[in-house]
Amino acid sequence: MSPKTIVIIGGGIAGTCTAYFTAISPHRQGTKIIIVEGTKIAAAASGYSGGFLAKDWHGSATSSLAAKSFDLHASLAKEYDGSVNWGYRTVETLSVEYDATRPTISPSPLPWLPQGHLHSSRILGTHSTTAQVHPGQFTNFISRQFLKQSNTELVIGRASGLKIQDGKVKGVEVKTENGVEMLEADCVVLCAGPWTGSLAVELLGKVVGKKLGVTGHRAHSVVLKTKERLTPHCLFTSMTMEDGSVDEPEVYTRPDGELLTPVSCGAGDDEPLPPTASDIHPSPIAIAKLHRQAATLTPHFSRGEGAEVLAEQCCYLPIADRGRPLIGKVSGVEGVYVGSGLSCWGITQGPGTGLVLSELILEGKVKSADISKLAP
Repeated sequence: MSPKTIVIIGGGIAGTCTAYFTAISPHRQGTKIIIVEGTKIAAAASGYSGGFLAKDWHGSATSSLAAKSFDLHASLAKEYDGSVNWGYRTVETLSVEYDATRPTISPSPLPWLPQGHLHSSRILGTHSTTAQVHPGQFTNFISRQFLKQSNTELVIGRASGLKIQDGKVKGVEVKTENGVEMLEADCVVLCAGPWTGSLAVELLGKVVGKKLGVTGHRAHSVVLKTKERLTPHCLFTSMTMEDGSVDEPEVYTRPDGELLTPVSCGAGDDEPLPPTASDIHPSPIAIAKLHRQAATLTPHFSRGEGAEVLAEQCCYLPIADRGRPLIGKVSGVEGVYVGSGLSCWGITQGPGTGLVLSELILEGKVKSADISKLAP
């Protein structure tokens, strides 16, 4: 039997995809579906990450989910003209070694990467296994499709409490600009990204909430618009700078002429997670470092050569304490589910997470992917 009202906490890619796939499911029987989002849709990593998609780069726990989600990206792009609406396209992905301290005569794999210090390159992914989206455009588009369905709603406010009776969830307390509101709900889904861990403790108490440990890891990026149109490639680099420092910035070219140069998935810093997405601010030191790396890799990325800076930004990746995502039914309170801790693979795995949660909520079992190792 379908829940009467589902409240999904979080308007990132996991929350919006859960809302969307639940709303269009043939197993939905008049269920009201509400997204509760504290700031705006795609306010955090779902709006500011690289948008890189990989089909087969994942460990055993998430490989089935990632493959299904990668295919969902392709099918959604086909259905909704994703190449136009959110910059979907397949790409070739390369590993590149650059060393500014050692000249070389090795050839460059790409016309916009000058030779001279590129020591090696190899293919990591092909057009059949890697792709990209603009994550903010995708997440906002899916949220709009969700809101086109009957009996759906977006509430801007902060979830501050749960109403629980006899071990079952009955409602969600939400603080909005107009005051405190109690939303009736017999199903609640926690998709609050890096805030999931603290929110779970606040809503469910320490005994249950501590099992849903998710924290945030800050990563920076700069978005540039180059004078030249770049080929559809994504780069995972190993760069040695002139001062001997070594780092691994990633480069994602976008079809609209933009270039995103974020720090790598494992890089970042230990800046504490702020209370809300609107309180997130980048480090000027980290941004300056990215600009130096970008300009060193190729003059096309240099502001002195005409590259326009569109954004200097950061976001917090949601990292699960246990090292793998939390997707499934939460034990301890009936009617509570979670979809979080997707780390740097949130954009790849977001649609799949939404689909499997919709199946679990409406049908009682997951059919589309194996998430047996992801249960909270």
